[in-house]
Amino acid sequence: MTLTPADLDLSPPAAARLEEYLGQVRGALAGAPDVSAGDIESDLREHVANELSAAPKPVALAALSAVLEQLGPPAQWGAAPDPAAFHGVRHLLREHLRGARTAAAAGARRVRLTLWSGPEDWRLAYLSFGVLAVGLVTMVVFPLALLLSYLLSRAGIAHARERGIDLGAGRKWLLYPPVVLVSATLLLAAVMWPVALGLVAGAQVEQAQWRLAQSYEPHALPSLEELRAPPSDRWLTSASRQQKEDRKLLMMIPVAPDLAQIAAGLFAGAGAAAFWWMVLGAAGANFPGAVRATFFPLCNRFEPHHGTWLAVVCFLLLLPWLAAAREFVAALL
Repeated sequence: MTLTPADLDLSPPAAARLEEYLGQVRGALAGAPDVSAGDIESDLREHVANELSAAPKPVALAALSAVLEQLGPPAQWGAAPDPAAFHGVRHLLREHLRGARTAAAAGARRVRLTLWSGPEDWRLAYLSFGVLAVGLVTMVVFPLALLLSYLLSRAGIAHARERGIDLGAGRKWLLYPPVVLVSATLLLAAVMWPVALGLVAGAQVEQAQWRLAQSYEPHALPSLEELRAPPSDRWLTSASRQQKEDRKLLMMIPVAPDLAQIAAGLFAGAGAAAFWWMVLGAAGANFPGAVRATFFPLCNRFEPHHGTWLAVVCFLLLLPWLAAAREFVAALL
């Protein structure tokens, strides 16, 4: 395949200089019918591309000129009367390219050997970060890649701890990202799931608001004062049993009916959170090692007294909530 200046990513001056050089080579080869000018030009382009592979892009004229100087003046390609000389040059060019490919393959092989047979602590670090990077790039397999990267990172951290190896900043940057991502997700899920109960309670109240509004004209919620006032005989006759229960529910929430959904969600969520955090605190006080292991490295400094304080505070907050909830349920029944 013939490489064009665009393939080589040359700057405009460099592209013009290369075409000028190759044009002079073609002119020098015009008197050598036994030599393929096209093959020589293709080899020269490939040689230039290989030499400039590491050069900043777009390739500047100075970088290209240095490569062309190594090749020599264009006239030399037509100076030799023996066509075998051209074949010798082509052979040298191809050997040079073959050597470059061999060096690249050797570099890739060294990386592969480092990953699969290098020191365990570094090998696991590279594998973990590589798997996570693949997941981030593809996104399709990110959950699976994150899980695998997390397991590799935990294995690498455990191996270093068993051998008494200090991970240092370098390996921590490779090992910690998947561990922190998974631990943060687990911690948020464990702490914040009671919020879902608040959302459910708010949704139930919203449905009650809608049903109750259908029993009034023009399908609008009455005020809190109207709800607490005795209903009219007409409303009692036309309203369904469910709508009467909805009226009773909204009447017990001490805020305007429009805000009842938010108030109910906050009340239910607060109670669920206080109860659940009390349970978490008690469990953490008895099993601090499990907390540190599950939420590593976010909870590395967790101690039993932290769990005890959390459980006690949440228990004290739960007492008035239980009293209010008891009165609310009793009024509904």
